[in-house]
Amino acid sequence: MNAEELLKRYAAGERDFRRVNLEDAELRGVNLSEADFTEANLNGAILKEANLRRTIFKSANLEDADLSHAMLDEADLSNSSLEVNLKRASLERANLSNANLTGSNLEYTNLRNANLQNACLVEVSLDRANLEGADLRGAMMGETCLYEANLRGALVEGCDLSDSYKRNTIMPDGQVVTDKYAEMESDD
Repeated sequence: MNAEELLKRYAAGERDFRRVNLEDAELRGVNLSEADFTEANLNGAILKEANLRRTIFKSANLEDADLSHAMLDEADLSNSSLEVNLKRASLERANLSNANLTGSNLEYTNLRNANLQNACLVEVSLDRANLEGADLRGAMMGETCLYEANLRGALVEGCDLSDSYKRNTIMPDGQVVTDKYAEMESDD
């Protein structure tokens, strides 16, 4: 299926796009809210600025996709492979449980009240991200950048934040933390 056919079917009321192959599809700024892309291949797809509210991407391949500035509130991205650009995206109340986000860019991303249980957030940039009230229980963080991120009220049991980089990071208890390595860096 190509992008044109997808949009035509969506406009006709179809929402079931499970297991479709949309590799490298150009879908910038489209409205695909409430569609089902379970197990779909969206590797390299451009979904920048798309409306994907309540869309299902369960077990989908979104590697190398561009979802920057996308609206993904209440979307289901559980069990997905997401080495993606989610910069400035909104994922409020989204389900990212068990998702692999290794190497992703989530700078300035809204993850307020998102479910990130058991997600892999290794080498992820969460600079200035809003994780207020997010569920990070069991999430893996290693070399994760949390500069100026807001984790106030986040659930972090079983999530080791000690190997993440913090500068002016608001911790779950409201304490603002800067690690010793960040203090040594110079601001450009």
